[in-house]
Amino acid sequence: MSNDYSSVPLAPKLLTESAVAVLAAALVAPFISIIDVSIFMNGSGKQKLGAAVIDGFKTLLTRPLHFVRQPSFYIVWGVYSGTYIVANSIQVLCDHENIPWFYPKFVGTSVANVTFSVLKDMYLTKSFGTGPAKKVPLRSFGLYTIRDSMTIFASFNLPSIVSQQLMDMGLNKSYAETGSQLISPCAIQVLSSPLHLLGMDLYNNPNSTVTGRVQFIRKEYAATTLARMGRIFPAFGIGGVTNQWLRKHAKTMLTGYYKNE
Repeated sequence: MSNDYSSVPLAPKLLTESAVAVLAAALVAPFISIIDVSIFMNGSGKQKLGAAVIDGFKTLLTRPLHFVRQPSFYIVWGVYSGTYIVANSIQVLCDHENIPWFYPKFVGTSVANVTFSVLKDMYLTKSFGTGPAKKVPLRSFGLYTIRDSMTIFASFNLPSIVSQQLMDMGLNKSYAETGSQLISPCAIQVLSSPLHLLGMDLYNNPNSTVTGRVQFIRKEYAATTLARMGRIFPAFGIGGVTNQWLRKHAKTMLTGYYKNE
């Protein structure tokens, strides 16, 4: 068979892409889960953001087995495994059928990630929010959905646009692709963090006034934006670069294997 990835059967491609996705997610899930839990504990007033992050990393380093048994770790790993699997699989399917993947990848990955992330955030909101667990308001659900759609676009679609602009300006292709993948998901948090804070406040303080909500967002905006950048950087920055690196090498291995069959 020809030395071309298109000659590799679809089933091995999809299986390999799924394995790559799970591995890439496993590398970043511990850091994301620590920051996620810390953000929710800070938003509910249970513990300050910095202290919660420090406690999380202490547990990871001193009691790693205890850490990986926590539901928050498994849930985060599942969210990003699922997201990467869908993103990788849609791109492979589109390439296999010679269909442009830009819009299908955005829509499919958005639906997957928003669903997974909102379920995850509903769990974290109830687990680390104030007072007894209660139903997450529909408005919070909607805000989390918009927030995650923005992040997905900036993680899986925007980097290709930004990298092309950087290459047009004379930057090396490798640097342009890596830089855009690392920066784009973080930059969008400047716009999406207020939605996250408002969603949490609607749950934690259902009777708050508009003024009270604005004050809460203003008070927590800087710290929360930095924290969300800190979780998005491994999730879709480092995780995205790792996912692409593993995909590239998996393609080479599969192509070589089927060439020699």
